[in-house]
Amino acid sequence: MKKLWKIYKYFAVIVVTILLVDLAVILTFAFYRPEVKQADAIVILGAAINTPALYNRSLEGLKFYEQGKAPVMVLSGGRINDKFISEATSMQRSIQKNTAKPLNIILEEDSHSTYENLKNTREKIGKGKSIILISDEFHLARSALLAKRMDFGPVYWSSPNPAYYKKSELVYYFMREVMAMLAYVPKFIFG
Repeated sequence: MKKLWKIYKYFAVIVVTILLVDLAVILTFAFYRPEVKQADAIVILGAAINTPALYNRSLEGLKFYEQGKAPVMVLSGGRINDKFISEATSMQRSIQKNTAKPLNIILEEDSHSTYENLKNTREKIGKGKSIILISDEFHLARSALLAKRMDFGPVYWSSPNPAYYKKSELVYYFMREVMAMLAYVPKFIFG
């Protein structure tokens, strides 16, 4: 019985260590922002339509576009069913309401996950392209690491100020992302 307890204890230490390292990676990407240089495309990752997250991600991407950081924006996100517009179309509408300038936009409307967002975006703009990823801060580590694994060129990342979330919501999303990162380990390894 003592031996079994020792095994459980070591197992618990290993699990806690993995979770803490995972959280540290997520927090590093969330709070460390590389200087965003010129890129081939701005890739705005989708979220549920009609949410502050999707709206604010859209405006964050527009900000970089208007600064001339990339010649094109890729709006990436599918639809939950045929009754609703796609996340990409929702982003396009938000962006168009907030600028009078002509826009160069590529809609990627077939994805339903971060992996599909980036895979489908790569098919639209090509392998090796440098990108500026836009998402919420808790989602940046998974999306940036996956983009690097999928052979995008230099990958920069940014997020809007998360003031539209309550603190309890942010804690929930960061903790949820810990589990999502673990679920994506095979994708990080095998692409």
